[in-house]
Amino acid sequence: MAATSTSTWVTSALLGVAFHAFTQMWELDLLVPQTLGGLSAAALAVFYVDVQVFHSAVADAATNLAIAAFGFVLSLTASTFIYRVFFHRLRKFPGPFAAKTTKLYSIYLSRNLQYHFEIEKLHNKYGDVVRTGPRELSVARISPLNQLITCKKSFLYSMSERDKEKAGFSFTLDVEDHRKRRRPWEMSMTIQQIAKYDAPMQSIISLFLQRIAAPDQVGKPINITELVSWLSYDIMGIIGFGKDFGNLRTTHEHAAVKGLRETMVAFGTLRQLPWLANFLSHFPGGDGAMGPFAKYCHDLVAEKRQVLRAQGKNLETPKDIVTWLIKAFEERTPYAAHTIEALDDDTRALVIGGADTSSATMVNIFYYLSIHPHILRTLQAQLDALFPAGPASFTYEPLDRIPLLEAIITETLRLVPPVPSGNPRVTPPEGLHVPAGKGEEGDLYIPGNTVVLQPQWLIQRDERYFERPLEFVPQRWVAGSPEARMVKERTAFFPFQVGMYHCVGKQLAMWEMKSVLARVALQFDVAFAPGEDGKAFQEGILDTWTLTLPPLQLVFNERKSGEA
Repeated sequence: MAATSTSTWVTSALLGVAFHAFTQMWELDLLVPQTLGGLSAAALAVFYVDVQVFHSAVADAATNLAIAAFGFVLSLTASTFIYRVFFHRLRKFPGPFAAKTTKLYSIYLSRNLQYHFEIEKLHNKYGDVVRTGPRELSVARISPLNQLITCKKSFLYSMSERDKEKAGFSFTLDVEDHRKRRRPWEMSMTIQQIAKYDAPMQSIISLFLQRIAAPDQVGKPINITELVSWLSYDIMGIIGFGKDFGNLRTTHEHAAVKGLRETMVAFGTLRQLPWLANFLSHFPGGDGAMGPFAKYCHDLVAEKRQVLRAQGKNLETPKDIVTWLIKAFEERTPYAAHTIEALDDDTRALVIGGADTSSATMVNIFYYLSIHPHILRTLQAQLDALFPAGPASFTYEPLDRIPLLEAIITETLRLVPPVPSGNPRVTPPEGLHVPAGKGEEGDLYIPGNTVVLQPQWLIQRDERYFERPLEFVPQRWVAGSPEARMVKERTAFFPFQVGMYHCVGKQLAMWEMKSVLARVALQFDVAFAPGEDGKAFQEGILDTWTLTLPPLQLVFNERKSGEA
């Protein structure tokens, strides 16, 4: 029995090491259920052979299997640990010891959903480049950006669906597939098309202003975080689907939106382990609070498809974004979603990418204008000159005559980027050689097959790239102003990403935010509510990949015409 146990132990230990070597050649991140199933089947086969072929007693066979399983797991763990610490291609990069051995350390850092703050601490301690996982680097310098934008996305993007045929445009890892499928998105968000969305957008903004000006609200504290969230989702609903979520009309958050936001909070932790999120999604109810949101989007798509099929060849130019996507799908163009599952995935991405990011930026704009009322007064004076007849005369077209308007939005995006910790990219097998940029020390080589994140929260607040980087100075973005010199490196501002993965909805987002800011500034003065100073708001910002904001209590007082 002792000899058998020893033999079992040695064999299982060798198999553990061999399995670790095997995993270095194949990506198993999104094959966890299949891998566990295969290992379980192998264990049962060993048990069966031990009992039926070698005629071991069931108890002895169970003991042998337990010894084998323990030896396998122990040797696999030891082999992984030794390799990651002493032999891994990233072994020379600085970082916490625990981060070198397991991504569970990132789970620990994300425990309060403020990973962006934790990453900032790590960079302050270790420098520009920090090893944040066994095969992951966080690079807080701008020089690698132009090379990283050509790299493929990490498995984080496909953690809910690994099948390319079922993955949405935003989540496919296939670079060529992504390039092709951008086309209907781009067609749906040209300036000419956005202009056609303006009327329904402005009607939603008008309802937002009515909520602020309601007799029971005007001059009283308003949770602007909640109200702007309702606004942003309603705008994306009406532009995306031709049907708003009804948040502002009912003054209650739609169940689908609530489920989505709850899911994003959970995602703030699970994104550190994409394989775990993928694994959990295979269980009944694994989609959690996302279920109602996913069903809502699916039902809207199904409803629209029926309407479009009834129109047939008489289909007019689409009046919303999803109709563009469905039109491409029904016509079987080379640029369409491959399956109905991919189309559903696209619609979910549309709402997540279009509402969350704009909402967070607009709330932060109001936060900064409450701290800097003189900037708000300057903007109001310029808007009053542009619209002398008052708020009722507002139209979008002349807003380009006020550079300060866009500058306020841009400066807010610089200080509070919607995706603070960055978007993960995977370097090619040959790695990346990156010459040092302005103010950076030493060239950089990033080994191949490395997940790299560039934390925008840090880069866009870096004094190497911006003077007085932590101050809110919108004038730095106004061409010809004395403050324009404060932008040392313009490429260090990239909240919408750049290159082939740049945000396809940037122009739409800017149209929306400029409209909201201009119309609010025309009609209201904005200030912190009594007892509110914004400190808890800033300290409570959560990194859930996109931002999740705490309540911010503001007071809106109606202006008299021309009052600045």
